[in-house]
Order: sequence, then C-alpha cells, then structure tokens
Amino acid sequence: MSALIVSKSLPEPVGASPQGAAWQQLLRWHENGQQLAFVYSRSLGGLVQTGQGKLGQLSLDAATIEAGSSRLFIVLAGATYEAGPQLFFTPNLLSRFHVNGVAVRLANHDWLFLSDESLPAIGMEHLTKRIEP
Repeated sequence: MSALIVSKSLPEPVGASPQGAAWQQLLRWHENGQQLAFVYSRSLGGLVQTGQGKLGQLSLDAATIEAGSSRLFIVLAGATYEAGPQLFFTPNLLSRFHVNGVAVRLANHDWLFLSDESLPAIGMEHLTKRIEP
C-alpha cells in the first residue's frame, strides 16, 4: 500500500478555487491593511508594473491596489489563484530567488503577483561585473 505525502509548503495547483488558501490569504491581507509588494504583467508584453501598496478593494469581481496617490484596478472575474513561491531573477539574470505570495492569473491572461515578503536591497556592486584595467 502506498502513502500520499503532502507538504504544507507546496503551492496550490494552478486554477485553485477562490475559496482556497490563496484567496484566504488575499482576504487576510485586505482585512489587516497589509503593505504588499506587487508585480502586474501584461500577457502580450509591453507593461510590467511593480510597486508597493495595499488592497483597497477586494471582491470576487475586482480588486484595487492603492499605491500612494495611484490606484491599480484589476478585474478578477474568471481569475485563478495560486498560493506559493514564485521564481524571480535579479536584473542581470545571474541570480534567482523565490518569493512567497499569491499569483493571480486573470481571464485576459495577464498576471498579478502579491507578496508580503521583501528582500534586502541589492547593491549595484553585486549586479554588475567589475572591469579591471
């Protein structure tokens, strides 16, 4: 007889329901007024918006991210949610790291990622190769 081992650190499957762990995390962040880092990427390219803000409005149909004096309005109807780490790269593509958070795949194929984690600032000396004479 084989046993199924499930780890709590595994992400939810892509397409998890809004009632899953990812949606519950979004609700907690909204209720607590948590400061979040976000990445919004268009499916066809041309726009990658990053920043920090709070979830101002959150429903199954739409959300707003309030970032200073700006608001990003996101249509959530038809979206799928995934809780767990996402892979990001440093600007020079030489290093990579995982950030825990919630990924939202929107019905128009755009992608939104929200996280309450932050990484220490990386100095330029670590991002560019030094040229010696």
